[in-house]
Amino acid sequence: MLPSPHATCPSYASHLLAKEASLRALLNSYLRETGCSDPRRSDTGLAASLLDAGEPFCLTLPQGELIGTLRYFSLSGQHRYGSAFYLRDEQGRVVPLDMQDIIQRLLEALGSPTADNTHELRLWDMRDKINNSFTRMAAHLDDFHRRHAEAPLSAPDFIGAEQSLYLGHPFHPFPKCSQGAERRAFDDFSPERGACFRLRYVAVHRTLMEEAWLGTPDTGLADTVLAAARQRLGNLRADYAILPMHPWQAGYLLTQADIRPLLKEELLVDLGILGPLAYPTSSVRSVWIPETGHGYKLPLQVRITNLIRENTLEQARRTLDAARVIQHLRDDLESDAFRVVMETGYRTLSRAHPALAAHRIPAFTTLYRPMPTEARHACVLASLLEPYPGETEPKLIAAIRQGADGEVDLYRWFEAYLEISLVPILGILARTGVSFEAHLQNVLLGLENGWPRTLFVRDLEGVSLDRDWVTAAPWWPALGIAKGSPLLYSPEVAWRRTQYYFCVNQLGGVVHALASHLGVAEDGFWRRVGACLQGLRGAGNARLAAFAEELLQADHWPAKANLLSCFRQRGDTPLFIDVVNPIKRAG
Repeated sequence: MLPSPHATCPSYASHLLAKEASLRALLNSYLRETGCSDPRRSDTGLAASLLDAGEPFCLTLPQGELIGTLRYFSLSGQHRYGSAFYLRDEQGRVVPLDMQDIIQRLLEALGSPTADNTHELRLWDMRDKINNSFTRMAAHLDDFHRRHAEAPLSAPDFIGAEQSLYLGHPFHPFPKCSQGAERRAFDDFSPERGACFRLRYVAVHRTLMEEAWLGTPDTGLADTVLAAARQRLGNLRADYAILPMHPWQAGYLLTQADIRPLLKEELLVDLGILGPLAYPTSSVRSVWIPETGHGYKLPLQVRITNLIRENTLEQARRTLDAARVIQHLRDDLESDAFRVVMETGYRTLSRAHPALAAHRIPAFTTLYRPMPTEARHACVLASLLEPYPGETEPKLIAAIRQGADGEVDLYRWFEAYLEISLVPILGILARTGVSFEAHLQNVLLGLENGWPRTLFVRDLEGVSLDRDWVTAAPWWPALGIAKGSPLLYSPEVAWRRTQYYFCVNQLGGVVHALASHLGVAEDGFWRRVGACLQGLRGAGNARLAAFAEELLQADHWPAKANLLSCFRQRGDTPLFIDVVNPIKRAG
């Protein structure tokens, strides 16, 4: 008996939505990174009957002109497209393009062939990742429709938001790519599938352990895990520390030839899968355990988007350095409107041990992230800005409606949001020199009666410090952070990171979601950003006034070039490009 087509492949509707999202992210990345802020053209020379409803656009490529329509034009570049695309070549011939044609032609336009054939290899690699992302996205969407065929959808809770980010980064060419997961089944660990699972725990002999903490270690281990360790290790329990592991990672890692001797000598002791349920968050490899109130940033030997998501020792130390700074400055950083989700320590294997290869350390390194009680009622902002699959209304609108008493003016709501986001983030950088990597997936939004109440920033690995400002502060020497800490950046780079991660990524995403939901241009929201910055110019802090003035007057803001960075294999050193300042464009 042949299987049902729905059992083996995504439904047609899921396929179309994944195709639309994949092409949109690729086209918008290409336009942004090639400096085309407005591709609209009043006359493309094509018959109107060939094009979808909307404004025609024309993009010049080496092979000819790519022609289609914009259903929504975005000042920040988050355009929405019609479904029909055409290529007009140099001879004037017009042919329709499918998804694979568009991918190929855009990628070929990124660079010229090289003598060493690396260009063709890069084209192949990029196509493979884009199609991996598309395929996984379509399968996730199809799974969503099967699971929610009869269930009414409502505003998500903390876990629901983390596990309903289906489309991902709007300016990444392959936001749902996960290479390496093909080695063994991975769907049961995917947040988009509503996954929950128990972790696998390994006892590590203390001679093989490296760890660092803010104060007393707080591992968040459940009583059942501790009891299992006592039963297995007996009188030797004090000689071991317990390390949580992602079960997929443990299944891959503990079978490796160089790790098996460590298990045989009981330098590592596999305690098995046990303890309370863990829920993967939107980053896939970070998990949250409601029973204990703890989260872990776990290593995962899978390439998610364009990076293998293991934790290097440098990243762990950088995170803890950031935590030390934030703990010291907490009274000056936090308020009812702005909070930081701390990471309190890390554990990994010691690179000094002769039995362990250095490249294995990132595969074991775990960061500890206890969750503040208040943050457990907030939702990751990236997910709130996405509609549920097949819907048009962002989940944020349902959350506002669910909590509010009556209709909410979204322009006033947006002004309240700026008070808990733009105002504290710029103020903290001005007062302390601390810059947060506050992009949409790194922040949680807490609402009260539907209105913005608290913004929570997480993932301290992305914190950057203005070197000139913090090293001149009287508190700096007492923290004992190395002079060469990777946390320290020039003032220009720390400011650039704030401009991109908050202003371009987070703020641009919120503006677009609200404006497109209302069916209006983004101008009115960007003018309110300008008004808020005007107020900060007179707040009495010269550095804050200078930041506000630059955001108002600069012709361009910096943005990360994900497409070009992936194509050129820049990895952890991404390229940045200039994008037109939307406040100035809004007037």
